[in-house]
Amino acid sequence: MIKKDFKVGLIFVCGDTHGTLDSKKIENLCKKFELDYNDYIIICGDAGIVWDKSTLKASIDYYEKLGINILFIDGNHENFDLLKTFPIDVFCGGKVHRISEHIFHLIRGQVYTIYDKTFLAIGGASSHDRRERQEHISWWEDEEITYSDIIEAKENLKKFNYYVDYVISHTQPSKVLNELIDSLTVCGESIPYFLQPKLQQTQSNMLLDELNKTIQYKKWFSGHLHIDETLTNHIILYENIVNIN
Repeated sequence: MIKKDFKVGLIFVCGDTHGTLDSKKIENLCKKFELDYNDYIIICGDAGIVWDKSTLKASIDYYEKLGINILFIDGNHENFDLLKTFPIDVFCGGKVHRISEHIFHLIRGQVYTIYDKTFLAIGGASSHDRRERQEHISWWEDEEITYSDIIEAKENLKKFNYYVDYVISHTQPSKVLNELIDSLTVCGESIPYFLQPKLQQTQSNMLLDELNKTIQYKKWFSGHLHIDETLTNHIILYENIVNIN
């Protein structure tokens, strides 16, 4: 077990949790390291905490009881109408939607400083199953990254000379998707069927390419693909949780 310095807490990054469907990994983490409110976990989108009004209170209560600060970017499976009803606050130097006392939605294009480490949040992605979803019930146009989001990010990055320690996104730049395809098929293997739709290029992927050209960073974390994979300094997360300390 890691012995914690109580002046500086731990920071973890994990993949999609989908409400409580894939949240056991955070429960196990909190128990393993005896985490508390000095510590943070950042979810790379599709947190699913703010998904349905009927389950909202239960989801918030569940995550609050974990006893850790929960930070999440938006993925393509968030209720954007509901997210917008939460108050905007300033947290660690950037704008957030404050969901509860210890749960925060990190708004696209904002830069946050946590224990001297800087993070750019750039949520959003395209749903490959859009045709099976209903607008304002299980699909929202706001899911897609826009050029305005990239402009906002660049404006905030100016203050940091276009450098952050970590980028947190839901989907990946198209450049990374191409690298992943090459990695998965290097020995002639076929791409897993469940991955194929998510590897198609979208507006969100191409806009992240533009952002990628303008900034420097140590590591870029993302989720969305439901796999765990490391490609140079880009880490795709699902079950794995990274301790960046």
